[in-house]
Amino acid sequence: MRLPEGLVRRYAVGLVMETVPCYRSGPDSEPGSKVLPGILVRHRAPPHRTGAVVLQQAVALLTGQRVAVPAVTSAAGVLRHAQRLLPGFHPQLVWEQASSDLLALCHDAIHRGGLVLLMWQSIAREERGAPRRPSPPPQWMLVVGVEGPWSPAGDGSGSVVCTTASGLLVMDTLVHPGWGLGHNQCLVPGAYPHHEAAVRVAECRSVWSARTVEGGLDCGMVLAAIAIVPSTHG
Repeated sequence: MRLPEGLVRRYAVGLVMETVPCYRSGPDSEPGSKVLPGILVRHRAPPHRTGAVVLQQAVALLTGQRVAVPAVTSAAGVLRHAQRLLPGFHPQLVWEQASSDLLALCHDAIHRGGLVLLMWQSIAREERGAPRRPSPPPQWMLVVGVEGPWSPAGDGSGSVVCTTASGLLVMDTLVHPGWGLGHNQCLVPGAYPHHEAAVRVAECRSVWSARTVEGGLDCGMVLAAIAIVPSTHG
């Protein structure tokens, strides 16, 4: 079996990678771009506001429109607002699942011109000799792309481009934006070996390692995901 020669990334339709992540705005005859909601702000959104910000980002990327969204934290609440704000799309809610299933879900959504919203639960680190810290509250993040193995097709027809996903490219409003990139965090299955609490949780649940483009590392679980893809009729 031939090993992959590298990684290829596939980003969401509508994402514009300028100095900071932007979205396409305006009529097709006069295309322009605007900074995604929640990016260039004086204060980062608190966890209970991330659901609203991520929904604003999703609507902007999928429709080119900027909308107001009330604070929402629950998966059911985010789903309800997604259905209201995106009538031409089909939002699907799935609960915590195996890493391979979530990778496949996100890969399919991105390739169909959609996005995926994730409810992320970070796992608090443990420090020897210190009281155990509670885990932070869940937050919402936006999957804006996937990355996967790239290798030549081997039959002279060209290259196979991102046929499977091995990682998720995420926009996290609580993390500094990646300059010139479409994402600021990459999620891969498995617990970071030096995160003892995450390693223990991984014995019975699906744990992910999240690395920022600046080198920060976190581990956590995806409690729920909402895949939003264009509706098909007929």
